[in-house]
Amino acid sequence: MQFDIKKYKQDLIIIVGFAVLALLYCYPQLQGMKLNQHDNISWQAMSHEAMEYHKATGKDVLWSNSMFGGMPTYTTYVAATNTNYTSFIQSILQGIGKPAYFFFIPMLCFFLLMRVLKINKWVGAIGSIAYAFSTYNGIIISVGHETKMLTMGYLPAALAGLYLIYKEKWLTGAALLAVTFALIFTNNHFQVIYYSFIMFGCFGVVMLVQAIKEGRIKSFLISSAIAAGAIAVGVGPSMPSLLTTAEYAKETMRGGASELSGHDKKENGGLDKEYAFRWSNGIGETFCLMIPYLYGGASGEDAAKAPKTLEAIGGSADKLPLYWGPQPFLSGPVYFGAAVCFLFVLGLMVVRSPHKWWILAASAICIMMSWGKNFEGINYFLFDHIPYLNKFRTPSMVLVIPQFLFPLLGAWAINEVMERRNDPKVWQNIKLAAGITAGLCLLLGVGGSMFFDFTGGSDARMQPEMLQLLRQDRASLAMTSGLTSAAYILITAGLLWAYMKDKIKPTMLISGICAIVVIDLIPTSLNYLNKENYVDAAEYDAAFEPTEADKAIMQDPDPYYRVLDLSRDTYNDAVQAYFHKCVGGYHPAKMEIYQDLIDRHMSQGFNGAVLDMLNTKYIIAGRRGSAPQPIPNPTACGNAWFVNEVKWANTADEEMNSLSAPQIGDTTMVPGAFEPRRTAIIRATFKNELGNYSFGKDSAAYVRLSQYGLNDLAFTSSNSQAGLAVFSDIYYSKGWKAYVDGKETPIIRANYVLRAIKVPAGTHSIEFHFRPESFYNGQKVAMASSVLILILIGVAVSQLFRKKPLPTSPEGRR
Repeated sequence: MQFDIKKYKQDLIIIVGFAVLALLYCYPQLQGMKLNQHDNISWQAMSHEAMEYHKATGKDVLWSNSMFGGMPTYTTYVAATNTNYTSFIQSILQGIGKPAYFFFIPMLCFFLLMRVLKINKWVGAIGSIAYAFSTYNGIIISVGHETKMLTMGYLPAALAGLYLIYKEKWLTGAALLAVTFALIFTNNHFQVIYYSFIMFGCFGVVMLVQAIKEGRIKSFLISSAIAAGAIAVGVGPSMPSLLTTAEYAKETMRGGASELSGHDKKENGGLDKEYAFRWSNGIGETFCLMIPYLYGGASGEDAAKAPKTLEAIGGSADKLPLYWGPQPFLSGPVYFGAAVCFLFVLGLMVVRSPHKWWILAASAICIMMSWGKNFEGINYFLFDHIPYLNKFRTPSMVLVIPQFLFPLLGAWAINEVMERRNDPKVWQNIKLAAGITAGLCLLLGVGGSMFFDFTGGSDARMQPEMLQLLRQDRASLAMTSGLTSAAYILITAGLLWAYMKDKIKPTMLISGICAIVVIDLIPTSLNYLNKENYVDAAEYDAAFEPTEADKAIMQDPDPYYRVLDLSRDTYNDAVQAYFHKCVGGYHPAKMEIYQDLIDRHMSQGFNGAVLDMLNTKYIIAGRRGSAPQPIPNPTACGNAWFVNEVKWANTADEEMNSLSAPQIGDTTMVPGAFEPRRTAIIRATFKNELGNYSFGKDSAAYVRLSQYGLNDLAFTSSNSQAGLAVFSDIYYSKGWKAYVDGKETPIIRANYVLRAIKVPAGTHSIEFHFRPESFYNGQKVAMASSVLILILIGVAVSQLFRKKPLPTSPEGRR
């Protein structure tokens, strides 16, 4: 047999070392503690209804009523028949437990790339550690950006597969690329995926140039076709989610466009620039990649780093606002490591592979994009003209790409130095790279006051005396950080010098640089992900303990009503959804029509009639520091009702304005105020559905909920006249269908956000079913793609055990 496990003994030792390092870093995990991740808690809350319903019934769940009156669950949780047969691979990789696997996966995938590039395996381990412990990773893990971290973790393996394909190792490369993309898309973090294609695009351009130079256009075209096919197959297992999300995105505040006049949303859809560009990296802030505290670190940084300010306030603070950059607030700096930045610059000088050019290009493009509104001439143009870019916010997130590419080229640089230790040009390059990077650290650290005033936008609220002390602390911290980074760079350069002069062995060189990277990055990362971020399991579970007000409301046997929770941040807190079906909640991609309703009728006070039509049966009142109190709303309209009349609206503004009514608690009589039980406001575009329909209702007419489900609702109705029934459920045309006595009937949008249907006279059964074709069509593709990927993996792995390798192309054998 060709495969020899003994050849991979060192590789296995390194991989086990990665697992040990990840577990040591996350040692509270071993003590049974849990990360107190805000976003993860929010996700559990917003997914709770769907999870519990699936657990109780075993049914598919694609819709939830727990937030914003109801919305698809596509971007939070989909409980359905699993046709993604590759997802078990992620489960295996997560075997060492959470959060350790967030560090283990990127180390493992980066190391795989290093082996594919034929970088010294121990050097590759250094790059793997540097990538996994960049400070941004700890920051996003601490708050619960899990899918982002997992997507970033798989990127090196995807690049490894792409590299193999263009090296004409087509089968192995295709299998690796396909399975990696299956894992990437399983996590559905489209912003990181989008940015990764900038990197892959730069890679492809350089490969094309090389193919032209070498007369290998045919090989390039074949490789490109295989790569495209592998990516397409890799995307396949996630098609149910992709198709439904793409469909839903057009209806959300991110992808849709408000029809209301004077609205901030772009006419062609996408986010408003002011909202999208709030977290734009400052141009000078870019140097934080090499000097972590140049801009102060975090908005809530350890107070010990500001001794003068801390002394002035009597030592009573744990955190102080040391960050002074242009972003609204910051949880910590994006820091790659001083030695890593030095090695990256060195790599640009010594690495002879053409790959360094696409690495440089991708890094430069992404750094420029991270500046956002601080480089608006370019970035606003890209936002307006590059497809789908206007769906994303937080430009600084694009730094995840150079975060990967810096240690990649840095490890390559070490490898190159080791192979060319007798080349005098290499030493000249080391001196130049060290002079540039260490010199910048000294210049910006020691001479920072020449370039910066260490004052941020949020400082205006501070007293002048306190601000002066804080500025001094910020300047001092920047200087210390700059000197420290310069020292790490010079020590790393010194190790390379000692190696080139035969004063130390390769083992000492690698061990020394590894020690510098670990000593630099891990303590810095620990500032933002440490034991303070963990809580006991009991304390973690306490986040989901209902208040007395919650308990009182939950005694109501009615299975379906809504709650307005004023004791929380109504539209920025998802925990309320753990207990109730809410008018509010939190979601970054809520439906555009519902956001419009919030903006016009539920942000500056609450329109009582709008709350009634949403079936808001309870209001939880209470301020911070006081016990929340449940207040029944006796005027809530219920799940459904017949109306007396329709008021037609020609525009979105007319429809929205027709909902005007007094706010809750306001007893003022307003002529012409909206009365949801009597009148339905319907856009003129639905006149074809209603036609000349004549309707009314008798005094005993009713529509009652008979069965509650998430994808299915059932009602009974009685009315001696043909009627128009309005339902307190949110209108969404991409999958909901209505049936009266088993016969489909059109769903009409009423009151801007609700559903209405025509109901004949008499007693009838009414059903609503959510069956989006996009999801079920996607499942068929997912099943076929998953099987194909598993076959690819099987064939590729079987090659390891063949007596003779499969032949490559004639060009590949050269």
